[in-house]
Amino acid sequence: MNSGDIRDAIRDFLNLVESTDGTSEDAESRLLPVLDRLALAQSFVSFTFDETDYPDSSGQSYGDLRKLVSKRFPNYGYYNVADPITSNIGEAGAIVGDAIDDLADIARDLYDAEWYWTNTSEAKALFHLQQSYETHWRRHLREFQLYLDALALDRDLAE
Repeated sequence: MNSGDIRDAIRDFLNLVESTDGTSEDAESRLLPVLDRLALAQSFVSFTFDETDYPDSSGQSYGDLRKLVSKRFPNYGYYNVADPITSNIGEAGAIVGDAIDDLADIARDLYDAEWYWTNTSEAKALFHLQQSYETHWRRHLREFQLYLDALALDRDLAE
């Protein structure tokens, strides 16, 4: 997978979030493969650090992104997340995950990566993508994917 494929994976996710085509169910059915492709693309990020002093992205408004995601994916909501995961095995509690927040946060970081790609350099965009993934949206992505898996299992058991 090359940098063009990585950028395409970013654009596919952002286009799905922004699209007004089809129903929310159509969007939901397309989301998991888009997220899987995004996770795969992230594992191929490679760049030579660009030391040029570029301006930072002004960023997307979280509130606006949350509204956009809520409208596009109205069937998603809160879910349980085990906490802690790696200790107190069998005794861990649960915290609340928020599917809309997950998608809005992922979108915000990907909009920034896309901004860097357009306004600075590919290396700066890939650096931002990698750093934001490792420090922020990886957990949102993985917990949200688990949530989607649980929803699918619930639907299968209800049938």
